[in-house]
Amino acid sequence: MISLAKKKRGRTSSTRKSSKKTKRVTKKQPKKNIYPIIGIIAIVVIIIVAKYSGIEAETKGKVVGVVNGELIYEEELLKEASRLPPQLQQVLDENTVLSQLIDKKLLQAEARKAGTEVDNEINRILAENNITIEQLSENVATQGFTLEEFKDQLRVFLFLNETLFYDLEVSDEEIFNYYELNPELFTVPESVRARHILISTESRTDEEALAIMDEVKTAFEEDKEKFCELVEEYSEDPGSKDTCGEYPAFTRDSNFVQEYKDTAFNNEVGEASVVKTQFGYHLIQTLEKTPERTFSLEEVEGQLKTNLLFEKQKEKFRVYIEELRSNAEIINCFETPETEICIEEEETTEEPLEEDSIVTFAKCLSEKGAKMFGAYWCSHCAAQKRMFGDAWEHITYVECSIEGNPRAQTEICRNERISGYPTWEVNGQKHTGEQTLDNLAKLSGCVLT
Repeated sequence: MISLAKKKRGRTSSTRKSSKKTKRVTKKQPKKNIYPIIGIIAIVVIIIVAKYSGIEAETKGKVVGVVNGELIYEEELLKEASRLPPQLQQVLDENTVLSQLIDKKLLQAEARKAGTEVDNEINRILAENNITIEQLSENVATQGFTLEEFKDQLRVFLFLNETLFYDLEVSDEEIFNYYELNPELFTVPESVRARHILISTESRTDEEALAIMDEVKTAFEEDKEKFCELVEEYSEDPGSKDTCGEYPAFTRDSNFVQEYKDTAFNNEVGEASVVKTQFGYHLIQTLEKTPERTFSLEEVEGQLKTNLLFEKQKEKFRVYIEELRSNAEIINCFETPETEICIEEEETTEEPLEEDSIVTFAKCLSEKGAKMFGAYWCSHCAAQKRMFGDAWEHITYVECSIEGNPRAQTEICRNERISGYPTWEVNGQKHTGEQTLDNLAKLSGCVLT
């Protein structure tokens, strides 16, 4: 695809194992939507006051952390990661997600200790959105939460507002001083809207491309209403073909090739000119020019007050979390893997799996349409492959990560909304995290002997 942006130069497994500055602003519009509450609160769950050494718990994968005696299992960490927006899932590592989960547990414990109630707020949400408690439960489920988990997060939200943030204010003087000291933040630079038709020089000579462009320009000058038809017939830029040759409005600093920007800004509105770039010849028509504008204090003071208050809340929150952490007993297994509780003990069944059996099982999974989405850098994906040993060659595997850009995701995985690695798709259902062979057998109906 042509873009106008500038170019930038093991071991075979034979046993079954258990898996252990404020930007430009506009006036804020009030919303009744309940969903932002989930996204705003980065906090959850309850603390169990007991030493980890004395806890007997149902196995939920390996232990990845401990907070004041409460074990955090890999299963919970994977679930937490799967709830993050896709863009964050691509940039946050397991250690960071675990650190955030630890903070959630500390905050939830404080909210419960303070006796914060959520019933009145739940009733307000129901009334303002004109929904029932059953509908609320269905709504939060679409975000990956149970109603009780939603209440837990809401409790912390109320707790912070009633205690940590209740006396925070932003004065008119603070708003005025910030506005005066940061004028560049409230200035919108000059911008232009333009559309183009590209005749590429990738597979033809300059002379051939220019000859075609002359045809295009002549046709346009004969009937200026035919631009979209000419885009459809001639343009070789697939990125703008469906928008009549137009990209979103851009400024002089936008990451477009310089010749394209210069021509779009130099044209009069409605004028079209031919220019050559590294991609070929363009017929560029300028559609609209918007001059530079600075927002007045009156226009931005409401949003500015909100943003400055948020900055104060962030700082107070940071100090508070540090204090909670300093008074808590915390183990992060990604930071201290040598700690005894973090060392995973491998358990094996007494019945070894014959190589032919696991090959047959792997073939059955593929025949039933089961597949695993993963990334080449994902350690859990590698462990999953080792579990199958040589039989892995019979598994349908989809690579989601792009070589050289590990945090980017392939189109097929974006379309499938893959949010964590590995993700198994079995019988049309997706399951995030490492799966045991036994679990895959239950999910698929394939026999594992």
